[in-house]
Amino acid sequence: MELLTLVLTGILTLVSPVGVTFDNIAERDIREALHDAEQLEVRLDNAPNYSLLRGNIQRLRFAGRGLYVTPELRIDTVEIESDPIAVDINRLNQEDRRSIPRFLREPLQGAMRVVITEADLNRALRSPAAAEPLRELGIGITRTNDPEAQRDPQRFQIVNPEVEFLANNRVRFQLEIADRRDNESVQIVVETGLASINGARIQAINPTIWINNEEAPPQLITIFSRILDRALDLRKYEDRGLFARFLKFELSPDLLEVAAFIRIDQPDALSVLTRE
Repeated sequence: MELLTLVLTGILTLVSPVGVTFDNIAERDIREALHDAEQLEVRLDNAPNYSLLRGNIQRLRFAGRGLYVTPELRIDTVEIESDPIAVDINRLNQEDRRSIPRFLREPLQGAMRVVITEADLNRALRSPAAAEPLRELGIGITRTNDPEAQRDPQRFQIVNPEVEFLANNRVRFQLEIADRRDNESVQIVVETGLASINGARIQAINPTIWINNEEAPPQLITIFSRILDRALDLRKYEDRGLFARFLKFELSPDLLEVAAFIRIDQPDALSVLTRE
């Protein structure tokens, strides 16, 4: 959602009397909002062009390759195509457009396709930004009750986190939790299938968890499945003004491809999701 926010923010900078080279200006502003971009193209379909100055965009088309949201997080491919967009010019001029305020005169909808490579995801997992979330995940899976695990985060270190995309929409994730004080470690391996259920959520299929080469008890696997199901359930966003459905969710060796339909009924929905 953060990337979609960046694209919309770049488009909003066009709604001012700056001339007629709208596509180039949008591309420049989006590129500046990203850390880096290998390829980026923006097309705004408007006839006549001056209708954009009234806050109307007939269709937005965005295509990017090698987009770095942060120095560590690279997204291989992003494609966005929207239905007509109608912007409230007065509200836009009064609000901070970078926060995606209530600037739309009608709901915005369109389709988004994202491709993430296994190599890029592993690079992000090994970054400093991922260390703390992975530590909490690892301790949660092992159900460590030692209060020191919470008080002294430096005692436990995540080592060699790695994800592997498998055939048949399955994924394997492993990491090692090293205890610096006791010079011990715990190895965790999680493998599960993933399937789209009516386009509304992604469900874990036949998950298994190994802790130090021993299969985890069924109760822990059930807890993991429930947490994953809730995290990947798009319906939880509907009361916040965002309706989304998976059109495609496909895991293959080396690649994850996701396509989705998105409708924003309350224009501040993206701001809420970006903060999560």
